[in-house]
Amino acid sequence: MELIDLVLQGIKKFVQSQKIPFKSGFNLIFGGNESGKSTLFNCLQELLFPTQSIEEGWVSWKGAEQSRAGLTFKQGETFYRVLKDFSQNRISLSRKTAEVDKFERLSTEPTEIVSILAEELNLPGYEDYKTLFLESRLWLPSHTGIEPPKPVPSKEKASAQPPLGNLGGTNVPGFGLPGYPGMAPPGYGYPGMPMAPGFSGPGYMGMPGMPGMPVMPGAPGMGAPGYMGMPGLGMPGGEMLGEDDGMSWEEKEKRLEKLKAELGRVKEVEELHFELDGYQAKVFELQKEKEKVLSIDKELKELEEGLSKYRFFINLPENIDQRITQYNSLESNRAKELEGIDEKMADLDAELRALEAEPKFFQRLTFKIGLGLLAVGILGIIVSSFLELKWVSTLGILIAPALILLGIALWQFLTQEGKKSELRENLKRLEEQRRRVIKEYEVKGALVKKLLEKTDCSDTEELGEMLNNYRELEARRDELSRKKKELFLELDWERLNKEEAELKGKISELEAKLKKFAGIGLDINEMRREIETLERSLERARQLGLIGKKEEEKVSGLVVEPGKTQVVSALDRSGLVFWERIFDSGARLLELELEQLWSQTLSRANLYLQALSGRRYLEINKREGKIFIRMSEVEKELELSEAGTKSFDLVFFSLKFALLELVLQKYPLPMILDDPYVLLDENSALAVGKILKRLSANSQVVLFSSQRLFAREASQALALS
Repeated sequence: MELIDLVLQGIKKFVQSQKIPFKSGFNLIFGGNESGKSTLFNCLQELLFPTQSIEEGWVSWKGAEQSRAGLTFKQGETFYRVLKDFSQNRISLSRKTAEVDKFERLSTEPTEIVSILAEELNLPGYEDYKTLFLESRLWLPSHTGIEPPKPVPSKEKASAQPPLGNLGGTNVPGFGLPGYPGMAPPGYGYPGMPMAPGFSGPGYMGMPGMPGMPVMPGAPGMGAPGYMGMPGLGMPGGEMLGEDDGMSWEEKEKRLEKLKAELGRVKEVEELHFELDGYQAKVFELQKEKEKVLSIDKELKELEEGLSKYRFFINLPENIDQRITQYNSLESNRAKELEGIDEKMADLDAELRALEAEPKFFQRLTFKIGLGLLAVGILGIIVSSFLELKWVSTLGILIAPALILLGIALWQFLTQEGKKSELRENLKRLEEQRRRVIKEYEVKGALVKKLLEKTDCSDTEELGEMLNNYRELEARRDELSRKKKELFLELDWERLNKEEAELKGKISELEAKLKKFAGIGLDINEMRREIETLERSLERARQLGLIGKKEEEKVSGLVVEPGKTQVVSALDRSGLVFWERIFDSGARLLELELEQLWSQTLSRANLYLQALSGRRYLEINKREGKIFIRMSEVEKELELSEAGTKSFDLVFFSLKFALLELVLQKYPLPMILDDPYVLLDENSALAVGKILKRLSANSQVVLFSSQRLFAREASQALALS
């Protein structure tokens, strides 16, 4: 047998639908205090053993619409599912085989469900399963003590006994009570029960008279209506059989007829509810598939909300990091750069001024000398032509040097003007560069300054951290968007939506049908119990002649097939200490004598004890109904009660692990554990983890624990939020 998954909704703190998957091997369900570990542990028990009242108050206190749980498990290729509605106290068992690809209902009767599971899964009774395959920290010897409980005084014990009678069961041998399946108290003589001879009174059937005792009349009216579970303990002449419900026999017969008529309608409602549960389970599975995408959508929405706070970071220049880094030194850099430009401009301006301060072209000496020589030369030529003075004509030779001087003067002038033009161009270029630098620094500073104002950051370091956060959110958004696209293709999103819409349509149709049965009580088990009570009461009345005999009618749905109901007598194990209880269950399941079982497991138990105690304890011995342990530090043995409460648990775990090695070979059933190892030190807990991993090779192990260290050995580790 292997657990597949547990789905629950509206169960205590689990308000929303939760699915706990299980794998073969060692499963660790980790959670802190108040995380729901014990709720899951008890819920598994309630679903596997529906006749046991494990806990009360299952319905969530947070106002959930429904309170239900479903457990799916398998045996070989056959799958089983137990669904229970805790708010309406309804339960059903369904099965899916390899031949039929859907779950088909087997029963809605808790007793019959237990019987089916026992027959098809080889599931033992609850007490044996609890003793060997379940464990809780509240059941350990360190918590309950190792001494057997003191016997309860007779009056209290009698009051604590369960009601007599076991509906639908079989008589315990030697206690015959026709019409009353189960047990009848000794001393009340009814047909089929051997009586103690000599104890009788007239009017009590089957009891011979006591010698010497006067015969009494029939004692009319001696009814005994007050025994729950033993209705009809009335004597001839009594007016009440069973509970005093105030109804006459005719009213009871009419009530019985009405209940039988309504039973079919209630079963129809049950079938509708079963079909509805199936559709809702499929919707739940589809929603779980879609939840992968929906969870991404939810996170994307949260990311978009987070990114909206950083909208001023959108479309920033690529060098924004450099700008933020350089912002603090921006003014000094600007001043330095402008200072260099200004120095160059000042030099050029001084040079230009120096050039402009020089004489103009016609004011230059070379120009004046050249001009003078030119004038003398020209004048000498003119005069010599009129006066025919040859020596005067020789002055014409001055024209050549005059022209040279004038050319030099012109060249100097032109060179100076070119230099001034070049200086003016350089000054203009430097002025433009100066304006560009001022504008560039204004732009750089303005952007960072604007970001500082919008983000309310005190400095550039804080602004840089905020920018990094924005980039991380943006990268996460891009990654999730990519994953969402991949999931859309993988899950076939349109198909999922179409299937969900079809299923919800069917659910709406079923809910509309159920509204027609709104006035019917939906607890079919309660109705069946009332029918059985009325039939027993009426049958007893007919036997006593209080009403006329009537041909028995067969009630549909009340006939239990042979072998479908398993009745196990309750064993009184209250006087057993912890090692006697586990070996009592082990011997019964393995069909061995206690001493034989003890001898087969003791050597393995000693090895487990040494591993769990770090070889502080070496050996377990049992003498005269007591457990002794031998310690490594001392030569003598100590009685377990003298060794301390921690030793109680170590011995208990060692014996149980050794016994489970044998039991799991015949009964490979899931071990379900509710944090029983919480008090062990780290080394002992690590040893337990290795032991559980080894045991999980033969059977599934489900450990609810507050200790993460078991994850080292677990096949699957889940965390409860």
